[in-house]
Amino acid sequence: MRSLSIKPLPRRSRFAAFTLIELLIVIVIIAILAAVSFPVYGMVMETVRKTEAEKDVQDLKQAISSYQLEYGRFPYGGDQDVELNTQDDDIMSILSSGDVHPLNTRGKTFYEGKLAKDARGGVPVGGVYGSGDSIMMADPWGQPYYMIIDANYDNKVQNPDPSGSGEAELRQKIIVWSEGKPREKGSANDPRDWHTSW
Repeated sequence: MRSLSIKPLPRRSRFAAFTLIELLIVIVIIAILAAVSFPVYGMVMETVRKTEAEKDVQDLKQAISSYQLEYGRFPYGGDQDVELNTQDDDIMSILSSGDVHPLNTRGKTFYEGKLAKDARGGVPVGGVYGSGDSIMMADPWGQPYYMIIDANYDNKVQNPDPSGSGEAELRQKIIVWSEGKPREKGSANDPRDWHTSW
């Protein structure tokens, strides 16, 4: 009877390493994955910004409505419809300040948004910034939010884009919008890119 002998497999050297071809293949795979993921990441972030702008538009409209319920009037001293924006006018100081403002004598806070981040170039984006009676707000692209308030109480406001819906006036008391991501620096954005409350 013959006995079977099993030969042990040869052991790999302690210093076994990847070959140059294996390393190049791994580097190529990582580069392909990175090239695919960057555009996808950009698209996802742009979708997040759009969603954030749409939420802010509704929240600002609600804050102005809450102010009207509290005071029985809109946060504006005039008697004609008015267009305001969150960077040049003091609407955010009225709505978000706990401090006493001539148009918010009870010092109530009607809008509590997140704090803005400083973008490259020092332009705040995506939230509230400033302090005291100079509180402002920027959309996710660093632009102001715009609003028209029915200060003459006729339950209609001028449509900022009559070409879009075909109506010169909207039957609303408050409209708020963001112009969205600027297509070209220094030029007005196409109304189709706006994020609106109506």
